[in-house]
Amino acid sequence: MARVKLFIHLLLAILLTGAISPKSKEVLLGEKAYSRGSHEAAKKYFLQAIENGDETGDPRFYIGLILEARREYAESIPYYRAAAERPMHKKFKKAAYWKLVILCRQAKLYGEALRAVERLEEMGEKSETFDKVRYEAENYQGRREYKGYDSIRKATALEKEYNERIANGDKPEDAAELIERIIASYRQAISQDSRWKDYRWKIARYYEKLKRNKEAGDAYRQIWEEGADAGAAYKLGYFARRTGDYRGALKYFAAALEKEIEDPQLKFYLRYNAAQANYGLGRYPEAFAHSKAARRLAADLELKKKTAQALKRIFCLSAASTANDDEEYCKFSKKTESTVFLNLHAMKRALAAKSYEKAAGFAAKIYENEAVEDDENGATLPAYAMSDLPVAIGVLFRTEKYRAVLDLTDKFKSTLEGQADYYGWRAVSRFALKEYGSAVIEFDKIKTLTPSQMNLHLIALAQMGDFSGVKGKGRLYLRNAKARDKITKNLRKLRVFEQVRREPDFESWIGGNETKPQPAPSPSPAPKPQEQPQPPVAQPAAP
Repeated sequence: MARVKLFIHLLLAILLTGAISPKSKEVLLGEKAYSRGSHEAAKKYFLQAIENGDETGDPRFYIGLILEARREYAESIPYYRAAAERPMHKKFKKAAYWKLVILCRQAKLYGEALRAVERLEEMGEKSETFDKVRYEAENYQGRREYKGYDSIRKATALEKEYNERIANGDKPEDAAELIERIIASYRQAISQDSRWKDYRWKIARYYEKLKRNKEAGDAYRQIWEEGADAGAAYKLGYFARRTGDYRGALKYFAAALEKEIEDPQLKFYLRYNAAQANYGLGRYPEAFAHSKAARRLAADLELKKKTAQALKRIFCLSAASTANDDEEYCKFSKKTESTVFLNLHAMKRALAAKSYEKAAGFAAKIYENEAVEDDENGATLPAYAMSDLPVAIGVLFRTEKYRAVLDLTDKFKSTLEGQADYYGWRAVSRFALKEYGSAVIEFDKIKTLTPSQMNLHLIALAQMGDFSGVKGKGRLYLRNAKARDKITKNLRKLRVFEQVRREPDFESWIGGNETKPQPAPSPSPAPKPQEQPQPPVAQPAAP
């Protein structure tokens, strides 16, 4: 009601301040009905005026107002357009053009919105909106003629629905079906006309929201191949680093850093992730250089606390393995965390100097303090220490600290179980400690045994008196070309296999040429665990 009164006052002001053409009877009746709020009656009068040949803009402007009030925006545009093109009071004409600017922008009719802006400027109007309309018209005018335009409009409508759901508390996974429809609409538009290819960014980001990194990576790869975009290269490098492909990640980061990048955040994250990838490969000077550059860039950014702490750690970890240790920068607030950190430094320095016994001593200390937190999922440590856990266990294993290996692999089972060496560490450690029954259980969990592990497995079975197990596993392991000679030699010579050698079919299944069992040779001691080839020490992973 207040809007109606305001409009009436405006109309009276216009009538008093400017000359306008005499209005027809139908228009006057329509205005009266409009002022009372009887929009349907008013519309009939205005339509009648048009049918009777009224060539002014007034009845058309009013019909536009009525349709707009009903939210029939698309239907109101032709009436505002017709009103603006006909004789009408200047203030009404300006109002009609402004309506066209607003409604045409909403409908993505950028060309018409721009024409309305030009008319308003001719009438002396000024506004910041005009520059926005020009930009939109320059970038989007004519897109209605592209194939796939309807798919884009559909995707836009679905996005509006998605944003409303997120605003109401839904998570992306709750709207997964809706996201799939958005992606499908954008894909369809791109397939119909390649000029929509910029929407691949949205496709990639929606896949990220669903945590489907493979599909997201495929979309970013297309963007990179089509335009060598630095942002796409960063994303590809980021996904590669997250999967442990540090070399692949660095290729993308290097390619991105060759581009001219204006976005300070992109520059920072490229350096930050390059530091982590180099650290993961043991390239500590390079990791230090990138982390140092990231620190400089971070000074002008508002980083999340977690990111700022991670940057601090990667800088210190890389500095610890170079001659550039910044003691002032590498201080931690928590004493317990500082203890972990200092021992981790010391372990890496000892490893660099190939002082494996010293490294093992520091490795044991890292995980023996109050910073270790136990919960239902196993023990946890600060992320930077957890990432180097395989390195520490590899050092302890190499230096024959078998009980420590078992203790740590028990304590951090949830973190380490996916490591390729996990059951190998445990099996050989059990064997070395003469826990043969437990060793057999661990050996059985290894997917692919090394020749040395095959031999130890057979010896453990024999020590338990499980000679049928020795024969069964022996037949299987003898198929391995690399292990055959060693296994055959041990079966013939080691005292522990005496009962196996007494079997009538021993020579046939072992593949020998003799036709009858041979006397047992003089006993030989069982091989010492340290004589067995050891798995390589795992390389440090990025924090």
